[in-house]
Amino acid sequence: IAHFVLMTISAYPHLCNPPPDIMARVGLVVVLMILSGVTGCLSGQVSECPEEDCFPLTSDMLNEILSDRESFNVIDYANYYDRLSIETTSSSTLQGQFGEIYWGVSKDDNKELRSISTRVTIGSYTSNNEVIDGGHITNIRVGSVWFEGRDANPEYIDPFVEFASLSSEGQTDNIPPFGFDTTTISDLEWRITGDEDSRQQVATSSNSTHSIVIELRGTPPMIMAIETYSGEEEQFVLTVRTGDDVDLHINQGMTRAPIGFNPHREPTDFGEICVWAGEVPDNLVSEAFPEEIEIRGLSSNDEGAIIMASLRMDTDYSNVTASDGAWWEFQWDDRNEDNLVSAGDLYAVRTNSTGNPSIAAFDLWADSWTGGPLAST
Repeated sequence: IAHFVLMTISAYPHLCNPPPDIMARVGLVVVLMILSGVTGCLSGQVSECPEEDCFPLTSDMLNEILSDRESFNVIDYANYYDRLSIETTSSSTLQGQFGEIYWGVSKDDNKELRSISTRVTIGSYTSNNEVIDGGHITNIRVGSVWFEGRDANPEYIDPFVEFASLSSEGQTDNIPPFGFDTTTISDLEWRITGDEDSRQQVATSSNSTHSIVIELRGTPPMIMAIETYSGEEEQFVLTVRTGDDVDLHINQGMTRAPIGFNPHREPTDFGEICVWAGEVPDNLVSEAFPEEIEIRGLSSNDEGAIIMASLRMDTDYSNVTASDGAWWEFQWDDRNEDNLVSAGDLYAVRTNSTGNPSIAAFDLWADSWTGGPLAST
C-alpha cells in the first residue's frame, strides 16, 4: 500500500474540494517553503558538543555546532526517538496578502501510528486537514470534523524516513521543509541563556535580514526549535517534540469516510452502447475488501437518479436486465490479484440504456456514495 499522504484534499476529494481559483493562487505562497533560503535537505547527523562542558554554550561553541551542515538531522532524530513530532509554520505577506503553510508530522513506532497534517491559508481561505494511519482503522480530519476510515492492508512506514527517501529521489513537491541548513547562521554573535535543571538553552541573534531564535535541549545539546523572523513580513518556525509530548491514538464510532475511488464520469458512446472503463487511481491511500464496494448503474431524470443495476466487486462479472428492459454489463479485474480494491485494478461497464445513464461507486462499509449524482443524498 502506498501510505504517503500528500494532502487530504487530493487523497479524499469527496470530502474536501477547494475552489479552483484558490488553488491557482497557491503558487503565490510557494516562497513560504523556503523563505530566506535556509531550508536544506532532510538527511545528516547530530553533532557532539565540541567540548566536554557544553552548558551553557558560548557563542563560538554554538557556531561550531551550526557550522556542521548536518547538525540538524531529522533521520537521526527519527532513529533515536520512538515518539517524534516535528512541526513547521511558514508565513509571509506578499503584495498585502497574507499566506501561511503549516506541516505537522508525528509518529509512534510502538503503536505503529503516524499523523500527517497540513494547513494552507491564503487571505481569508484556509484548508486544514489531517490523516492518522498505520493500522486497520484510520482517522481523517477535514477542518474541525473527524471521520473514521479503514485500510484493509495497513503497512506502517516511518513518515520521516519516507519523506527523506522521497526528497533524496528528487520528489520535492509536497515535502515538508524539515531540513534546515544551519551553516547559513553559523557565523553570528549569539546571546545564550539556559536552565540547568531542564538542560534547556535558548540562543538569539540576528543578521542583516532576519532575527533568529534557536532552542537546544539535553547533553549533548540537540536542536529542538528554530525560528526566523523578517519584520512582520516573513516568519519560519520549526519545533520538535518527543516522548510523552507526542500522543497519537485512533478514535472509532465517528462518521465513516468512503474509499477514495470515484468512477463517475461521462461515458464513451459506441452507437447505442455507453461504455465506462478505467482503473483505480495510484493515489488511493487505503485499500478495501471487494465485498465492501459496489459499482452501480444509474438512470437520471429531472427528479434525480435511480439505481438500475449493480455489481459487488467480489463478483467480478455480471450482466443484468433492468426493470426498463435495458441491459447492464459489469466487469471488475483485480489486476494484482491481492483480493483488495487497490491501485491499478480495472473496471468496465456497458449498457444500452437510453435513460441518461451514469455509474457511481457505493461503499457498503461507509454506507456512502464515493461520488456521482447521489453522493449528497
